[in-house]
Amino acid sequence: MALLNANYLGLYAFADSGQTSAYRVTDNSVLADAKTAFLSAAGDGDYGLLVNGDDLLEDTGNVPAIGYDNSGSWANGSANLNLLAAATSTTLDMNNTIDEVVARTTICNSETYVIGGAQSWNLTADGLIQDSVTAGEEGPVALMDIARKKQYVLVRFVLDVTNKDAVDAVTGVNYIGQGIIENVSLTGGFEDTATYSVSVRGYGKLYKYVNA
Repeated sequence: MALLNANYLGLYAFADSGQTSAYRVTDNSVLADAKTAFLSAAGDGDYGLLVNGDDLLEDTGNVPAIGYDNSGSWANGSANLNLLAAATSTTLDMNNTIDEVVARTTICNSETYVIGGAQSWNLTADGLIQDSVTAGEEGPVALMDIARKKQYVLVRFVLDVTNKDAVDAVTGVNYIGQGIIENVSLTGGFEDTATYSVSVRGYGKLYKYVNA
């Protein structure tokens, strides 16, 4: 067993879709039917996610089923998920509202039961600002423009950005969801390292993807 390096954590997002409305999510256990249902409801250029009944993102050729309507045909868009930030620290929070129920069992006795209620999630990341980015990356500065335009983003939380499509029970696991940037800050000072921090409030469910 080896410890995971925190620098391998990554934040991915579509930085070029310009989508100011939520991404369409189509749920169907049959991938072909999910594509058909998505295309019948989506408009040209609309992005969306295909999931099955277990809140797992479908697999399309060893990549998550994230795509868009390309003139009436499904086009895989997962390759357009650009790295916004190779973070030095990233936190993915999941919260479940707990509802408590007290039920009478026998005379003068009762039992307390809890059931799961509403669910919410959010993601925060911190890291360094690079003076240049490579192909397939946008860089943390793009976060400010996305926040200014109030665009929805798709975030991809992976444990190892160097091997994000691995067929592995741990490092190959991805958590993918959509949300809105709630807060972003870019910090720099004289003879100091420029840093960023960002918080994304999740919209809808957080989905799991495992390379099949």
